[in-house]
Amino acid sequence: MNLQVVQTDKLAAPLEAASATPTPLIRAQGVQTLLLDLGSGQSVGPCEMRNTVLYYVIRGRGRLEVGDEASDLREGTLAVVAAGSVRRVSAIEPMRLLLVQIP
Repeated sequence: MNLQVVQTDKLAAPLEAASATPTPLIRAQGVQTLLLDLGSGQSVGPCEMRNTVLYYVIRGRGRLEVGDEASDLREGTLAVVAAGSVRRVSAIEPMRLLLVQIP
């Protein structure tokens, strides 16, 4: 298959009922994409990933902490976290993220 398309606005629970469990979207050639919904105050981590991860904020606001660094996230933000880094992502308000794990 040369083309895979996913309409993310049709997937996962509404932001108000976020479960903090990523929804797998597409996996191809070692790259995996996931959709993550976080409700206000929810967070994931801290955890260490073997892969480089791109975080794209589709909706909402939050914070990404990597080691002793931190950045505020808002709609339209793209962040890249290097493989092997310990990270934590938290929602200040309901937030939907697209995660791309790159080997």
